[in-house]
Amino acid sequence: MATLVKEQLPAILEVNGGSAAPESVAQVEDHVGEPLSSFLPYAMDCAVIVPDETPPMDVRSGRLGLLLRAVPPGGTERCLVNGVIASIDDKHNKPLVTFTAELPPFVVRSNGFWLRLEKRPEVSSFETAASDVFHQIEGALPELVKMLSGAKRGDVVAVGMVYPDEVSWRHSADDWVFLAIRVTREAKRSRNAEVRAEFVRADWGGKQAWLRRAPFLAPMFDKAALVVGLGSLGAPVCLQLAGAGIGKLELVDFDNLQVGNTVRWPLGWQYAGFQKTGALAAHIANEYPYTSVDGANLRIGNPRAPGGGGSSDYEILRRMATEVDIVIDAAASHRVSHFLADLAREVGKPYVWLTTTHGAAGGIVGRIRRTSSQGCWHCFLRNLGDKTFRLPADAGTDEIQPGGCSQPTFIGAGIDSSAISNLASRLAVATLCSGADGGYPDFTWDVAIADIYREGIPIAPEWTTYDLAVRQDCPDCSVQA
Repeated sequence: MATLVKEQLPAILEVNGGSAAPESVAQVEDHVGEPLSSFLPYAMDCAVIVPDETPPMDVRSGRLGLLLRAVPPGGTERCLVNGVIASIDDKHNKPLVTFTAELPPFVVRSNGFWLRLEKRPEVSSFETAASDVFHQIEGALPELVKMLSGAKRGDVVAVGMVYPDEVSWRHSADDWVFLAIRVTREAKRSRNAEVRAEFVRADWGGKQAWLRRAPFLAPMFDKAALVVGLGSLGAPVCLQLAGAGIGKLELVDFDNLQVGNTVRWPLGWQYAGFQKTGALAAHIANEYPYTSVDGANLRIGNPRAPGGGGSSDYEILRRMATEVDIVIDAAASHRVSHFLADLAREVGKPYVWLTTTHGAAGGIVGRIRRTSSQGCWHCFLRNLGDKTFRLPADAGTDEIQPGGCSQPTFIGAGIDSSAISNLASRLAVATLCSGADGGYPDFTWDVAIADIYREGIPIAPEWTTYDLAVRQDCPDCSVQA
């Protein structure tokens, strides 16, 4: 208290007295915006996702098209408005702003209203704020009053208010706040409906707002990746790329998810029995609407049954590789890696691979961007063979074949192998953003080899990085040279 009185109170009095110079005021202020929306009491578990665009200034009110989460059984006694704006229309239902970020959980179509205010709403107290705002807007929205007069008990109408406010330090722009107006007693004869108003948080979900926290990921919206192998390494890479905003993922695997996989797989028990391609596609559709996902259930190198018809596995994979910007190999098979590295070279696409060792004790992450000076997959193998590149730590454990599993697998946990997936994701993003202004910065190496354990003891991952140069004893590179 003594410190507050002695050091901070004089500065506060000087600023509020109006005698302080502008630069002194700026120095004393917290450099943070203080919009009204940051201080309101919000209904629990409620939010409306809004786009970057707001309605034009010359249109003062209109209708909202909403896609909401379904109210669970027994949930009608409290407000639950959770979803996304699909469209902002004028009073005649002409679209002014549309929003394409549709998510599968938001399936209930609902209509609401919006209103542009000249300034932010006035509230008298924290406890009465919602009712204060409702009384300020009901006179400006006769359509709302009419809808409430015919509503039933438990019906909820959402109203959005857009107005100028200080959204960041000394910067004003449009801000949103929503009211969920729930009918507690319906109108009857001359008696008006009784309602309860609660604030619902606006959550900015447009691409511009989404990238404010990581603007260097902007180039990812226009990129596509083929990921082969969706196990404990490939699946986390898919989720990391979706979280980074990649525009499209092409996924390839042949396996079903088992409950036992979840010890090192990023999704849980609800996907047991699903094809891994389908499980990841469904999850990404639910969580990352800016990433489209397609895939194929293929076991590379395993011939199809006679008479299957259609395109061959090679034709499918070549088409996928041709249409993407990068090929990512998490198949954990040297034979598949030989094939994918050659395929990526054929179609002229960067190739990133990641592997782990027994016990997830170590791992390797690498990439090939075909240039005159950079080596190939076979150069990498020769560097490992003559120990130019060191080998990662290996627990030396035997493989196991759990019940219900058709193939042996390694022992290891996701808490260890995720270090390999994370660096591979960063390397893939850096490669995709290479050359783009303001994009994610690139690494200065091509291959990284990690130890995650040492002599059976877990350690902070230790990485050794290498350039992958052309080797003169590589027949592939020497022929091209």
